Amino acid sequence: MKPTAALLLASLLAGAPSAARAATFLETSVEETARTSETVVRGVVERVGSRWAGSRILTEVVVRVTSAWKGRPGERLTLLVPGGTVGDLAQEVDAAPTFEEGEEVVVFAGRRGHTYRVNGLALGKYRIEDGMATPGTAGARFAPRGLAAGERAVGRMSVVELEQRVRSAR
Repeated sequence: MKPTAALLLASLLAGAPSAARAATFLETSVEETARTSETVVRGVVERVGSRWAGSRILTEVVVRVTSAWKGRPGERLTLLVPGGTVGDLAQEVDAAPTFEEGEEVVVFAGRRGHTYRVNGLALGKYRIEDGMATPGTAGARFAPRGLAAGERAVGRMSVVELEQRVRSAR
């Protein structure tokens, strides 16, 4: 890629809205997301790497599990997330969560064959900072619907409350 084209691509990507900003989600509760997930873990992102899969880019994310709130994922959970960057080319997927090495997260995951995916895309990944859990849905729109009594919509909350809600989901 020519330097001018690479600079243009980089400036376009830098100004692009985050993935969830372009998305509209059906209002969903933490408990519903937990019920529909095979595993829910708290951990630290160890590795993030993107690769081509046909004409699409996929990102492989390895999370070192510090606590399993649901399921038996083992010491590490490897996730495939749509989109990513390979060389000078980036592919963004609306509502796909993004991960950074060293980031502390809670991930709601389901399996497709032998591969784990984030359940609910950005709804199923929370970033942990200062005891608070924040999903990657900033700027997203939510279509309202009734939630079950006592359940809480996916959104920013304390890690303690998030864990309690996940563990009590039936």
